[in-house]
Amino acid sequence: MFAALAATLAASAQNQARGTLRGVVTVIGAGGQVVAARRVAIRLAGTPDGTPRFTTVTSRTGVYEIDNIPAGKYILRASAPGFKATTLKITIQASRATTQNIRLQIAELQQEVEVHATAPVISAGRVSPPATLTSKQVESVPVPEEKTQEELRLLPGVIRRPEGTTYIRGLNESSGMFEIDQAEAVDPVTGNFIIDLPIDAIQNLQVNEAPFLADEGGFIGSLTSVSTKSPQDAWHFHLGNIFPHVLAEQGRLIGAKMFEPRVYVTGPLLAGKLNFSEAITYELNRDNVRGLPWPNNVTTTTGMNSYTTLQALLSDRNILTGHLQFFPERQANANIDALIPKPASENYGQRGFSASGTDRRSVSSGTTFTTMFHFLGVRNYTHAQGQFDMLVTPVGFGGNYFNDWNRSSTLEEAEETVDLPQAHWLGRQNFTFGAYANHRSYSGANVSRPIQILDANSSMVESIGFTGGSPLSASVTQFSGYASDQWAISSRLALNLGFRGTAQTVGTFFAPMPRIGLVFTPDRRGKTVVRATAGVFYDQFPLLAADFGANPDRIVTLFGANGLPSLSPATFVNQCAETVGTSLRVLPSCSAFDTTPYSTTWRVEVARQISRTLRARIGYLWSSTDNNFVVRPTTLAGSGPAMLLQNNGSSRYRAFEAALDFVPNDRLRLYATYVHSKSLGDLNSLSQLFGTYLQPVIQPNVFANLPSDVPDRFTALGTIGLPWKITFSPVIDVQSGFPYSNFDVFQNYVGVPNSFRFPTYFSFDFSVYREFRLPFFKRHKFRIGLFSLNTTNRGNPTAVYSDTASPYFGHFTGPEKRVDGVIFDVVH
Repeated sequence: MFAALAATLAASAQNQARGTLRGVVTVIGAGGQVVAARRVAIRLAGTPDGTPRFTTVTSRTGVYEIDNIPAGKYILRASAPGFKATTLKITIQASRATTQNIRLQIAELQQEVEVHATAPVISAGRVSPPATLTSKQVESVPVPEEKTQEELRLLPGVIRRPEGTTYIRGLNESSGMFEIDQAEAVDPVTGNFIIDLPIDAIQNLQVNEAPFLADEGGFIGSLTSVSTKSPQDAWHFHLGNIFPHVLAEQGRLIGAKMFEPRVYVTGPLLAGKLNFSEAITYELNRDNVRGLPWPNNVTTTTGMNSYTTLQALLSDRNILTGHLQFFPERQANANIDALIPKPASENYGQRGFSASGTDRRSVSSGTTFTTMFHFLGVRNYTHAQGQFDMLVTPVGFGGNYFNDWNRSSTLEEAEETVDLPQAHWLGRQNFTFGAYANHRSYSGANVSRPIQILDANSSMVESIGFTGGSPLSASVTQFSGYASDQWAISSRLALNLGFRGTAQTVGTFFAPMPRIGLVFTPDRRGKTVVRATAGVFYDQFPLLAADFGANPDRIVTLFGANGLPSLSPATFVNQCAETVGTSLRVLPSCSAFDTTPYSTTWRVEVARQISRTLRARIGYLWSSTDNNFVVRPTTLAGSGPAMLLQNNGSSRYRAFEAALDFVPNDRLRLYATYVHSKSLGDLNSLSQLFGTYLQPVIQPNVFANLPSDVPDRFTALGTIGLPWKITFSPVIDVQSGFPYSNFDVFQNYVGVPNSFRFPTYFSFDFSVYREFRLPFFKRHKFRIGLFSLNTTNRGNPTAVYSDTASPYFGHFTGPEKRVDGVIFDVVH
């Protein structure tokens, strides 16, 4: 196989010269005005056999771009619901950027196509292009589970720790935003990414570490977004993962380890009027944790995810799209690891549904109005395995987990966007205006039980009890307005100027958010592109902060060597306070905060087409976040011990990124990225301590390396076409070890927090498969193959004995294991 692979690589290196195809798709209205057409499907297929094949969609400003295309003759097709499809014959020339602008007409009008001479196309809408996984990559790359969260870790800037927490741009996922077709898809209470999506519904998955367009807001981190596939006007179906993976332990068969069947169906319900698609996934996943004995080392996840889309062509200028999603899930022993055995773990469950509608309509003047409504309802909970006291020992947790909670939350949001016709004044200008509103609310309960902290002799040195607490309840309403001008000054220079203003009923009353972006190419061929962006971002006020005082208060008692209390118990009352200059102002209610977390971010990037097959990119990103909510145990003058929630937290992130894309043809695509970064911040963030799994012990707050601090990371993934139509998809991930802290027997920090590190992480994964047709099922294509995760069986540890009183202090445990499986899909 290695000889065949070498021959394939050699042949590809000698392949034809490559070119680039760029263009702008516009729509002409009845009044003759021109407006950019976004989300138009672009397909490029070689002649005469349809290979190679490339697909993309237009941006918000109607721009599309396909790079590294082998020189030759192609068929270009542009299509969008409600408009006539445009099909053109074009020729891609070596070492040149070909511009093919397309003007679509509504269905009953004759299409008009404009063809211009070859020249680079610069779009203000591409000032900060996101990292992207296409639908083909999402379906083929090897991941432990076919979930959006697992796919994200393949993208630069995304860090996923062993316990499952995702960090993007150095910040916890709760500081960012996850959207599905521009609708929020996060837990309304915590902001965590608890909502997944069947991978068959995904058109592309994007992570934008610096989303500078003014129509995006409500977060201080990055924007993770999914664009789903539009329903088709002809019937298709896809059946995947129909065979379960087997679980075996101690030489005997236990049952199904993983069973994740998928079904995707799309087609017309009313020809030319109403199209339908349904993507549904069932999940059964049993993951056994290294470092714990069988059978107390298994976490079991069961669930179902259904995503339904209806798209109605109400008229030639009016398209209505509706989405309905259900996502129930249960996780038994959800937070189990090598130091948290089954009895000390938590169970997690959720039931939720989402319904949204988008109405996009164009008027005769060329103006486009887009109206979106969305409702999200979530009921989730955690509960322990029993009612015994929790034990925190030098060798891990014991007893039962100390906390149970349940929450019922809702999100209602609405948005109206107006895209004006393209104006030709000092270049091309696309003006956008919009208004947005949302309302988030929840109610619930939080019950905590005693915690015992033990020394190496199992003697209690500290106890934590709980008292008080009341039903949890909070709500916040937000209103935003925004305006932007995507201004292409010339074919080589473009600006994006934007402003967003937000008002909330809790937190900062009015938050101004200016945004600016620049994209410039210094050469006429467009081989080098320079991008620079800067902006201010304000978060949504967290519901966890609005009712922080309703959580149970902690009662801390220290014990001496004789087993008796050495000091009187101290009750840490939950309170909230704002920092005003150098003084502290205790608030009468946690909903009286008048500040909201915000970040200031800028980014510079240079991309260069080095050769016909190789593109390079380097960039630098800097971000500063302030007014974060942090929890600090302290003693207040005149009122005694307090568990204080303050708004004076901060974080700093900087990253240098270098990337190479080697794409000689459609059968060979290799992508490599190196990121050097630094993440610093306050460790006691509210989301870290009071998120999904409440922390049993709260240390003093410290500004130090964040849990996401991975100074160096190299990732590579690709698609390699082997002989006999076999496809090989490898993934390599090498990164610095995660940071961790050492503790004494009282769980106080020993040394500088998060200054110690796990060993360097390395993983090599791959999938290999072949697609073919059977004689009796010629209408259907089958995909059969194998996948392997952690192929080298490197023992990347997932836990460490960090208690100085432990006999195993400093030893790493819970090594990752190799996982192999079979691929069997019915493609269509």
